[in-house]
Amino acid sequence: MQLSRSALAFAALALVGLHSAPAAATQSRINAMGGGVKQWTIEDTINIFDFPSLLVRHGNEVYIDNLSVGDGFPNGRFGFHYNLGDDTVLALFGGHLTSGTRGATAFDGTAEGTAFDTSFFPAGNLITGGQSLGVGYEASQAPESDGGSLGAIGAVELRYGLMFATVLGSSTRLGLSFTFAADNDDIEQPTGQKVDRGGMLFDLGLGLGFDFTGSELELTAGVAFGFADDLRDATNVATNQQIELLDHTSVSHFGLRVGARWTFDFFNQSKIVTYTQLLFGSQTATKLNVVPGTPSPTGSYSGIHWVLGADLRLEPFEGVTVSPGLGVRFAQQTLEGTTQVNRDADLLMSLPFYGVAVDLRVADWLAVRFGANQSVNLLRDSDTNVSALGVTNQHDYAEVDTHFAMGLGFQIPVAESRLSIDLDVNPEWLVNGPDFVTGTATGGFGLNGALRYAW
Repeated sequence: MQLSRSALAFAALALVGLHSAPAAATQSRINAMGGGVKQWTIEDTINIFDFPSLLVRHGNEVYIDNLSVGDGFPNGRFGFHYNLGDDTVLALFGGHLTSGTRGATAFDGTAEGTAFDTSFFPAGNLITGGQSLGVGYEASQAPESDGGSLGAIGAVELRYGLMFATVLGSSTRLGLSFTFAADNDDIEQPTGQKVDRGGMLFDLGLGLGFDFTGSELELTAGVAFGFADDLRDATNVATNQQIELLDHTSVSHFGLRVGARWTFDFFNQSKIVTYTQLLFGSQTATKLNVVPGTPSPTGSYSGIHWVLGADLRLEPFEGVTVSPGLGVRFAQQTLEGTTQVNRDADLLMSLPFYGVAVDLRVADWLAVRFGANQSVNLLRDSDTNVSALGVTNQHDYAEVDTHFAMGLGFQIPVAESRLSIDLDVNPEWLVNGPDFVTGTATGGFGLNGALRYAW
């Protein structure tokens, strides 16, 4: 491939970092080590979004993170952490984060849910939930009504993010988080169409951390609740009068998550990191403007996701981290409608998923990172159709999902502080190289990147 502006931008970042060293700092670092559960098991600033109590360890820093090539700008997120005291930290977050779209739960059976679209899975936290443990986050996203998309109602954007953490006593840490996402689309025309669409999602998180001799325990819980409405009026062409409630759909959302991470000493500076998480999400869409005396068409979604695993975090030498691990995953989603598509029940089991992550400080200014993971998945796609007298069609199959990653980390000393650069690099460059050298078509050099300044 020819060098694009994005590739040149990433190359410029790398050149700037030639006097730098690795930093445990960002989503881009975790992505370069394989992503997924490493977001929980590798010590990194990114841990705070799942475990708010860890914020006390990451004060006085500012960053832009997870800037992705090919997604269109703006994308990614930014944050500012400030020490209010020796044991108290306040953090603010922002970014261009939008909920993913979901397959349809059709009121009239004109569409069916797509099996195991990641956006079906119940919520992780709103900031990094789309990348945490390989599952998607939920938002006030309605199923489709009458086979047609609800449009703007189905995508809420991050508006505000706030986190606070402090130390209680000598060995207990408390963290609290609040995230708000919303969207609106209103049109007012005295003699024309009227549109009033919007959605809101509130996410509250709680974290408790306990420091023991030789181990530490992180506990987390969160709840998400939201609503969305789609009100559309029209105008009668003959009389020029408004027709009220041409289409009115109301949506409610609820999500719950609980999780734990226990890290304890093993041998020779190594640690074992065990973790578990349980996610639940549900959503209901109701069409309100129906003929009096007829049932209101509804569509509903519910999902559950549970994961259990353990990583071994080895540090054989200073500046070297090697972390193999494995786990199991169970997820189920159910979609229901009032007419033709009565029930769409899908099941996923990963038995097991496993992988390895490596972070090597090869020089004072440079870190090389890479990772790989694989998941052995058993899937079931099941649909029950009312119009076919309750006949259930079921498809059972297996697949193996494999992922490779690599990246670079740099650090620039600034007085008594540091500027860090993390790049998640396209692994195709290992074998294909740049097009102008090898003549082999290769994707962009950088997949995503981050900048972080800490003092």
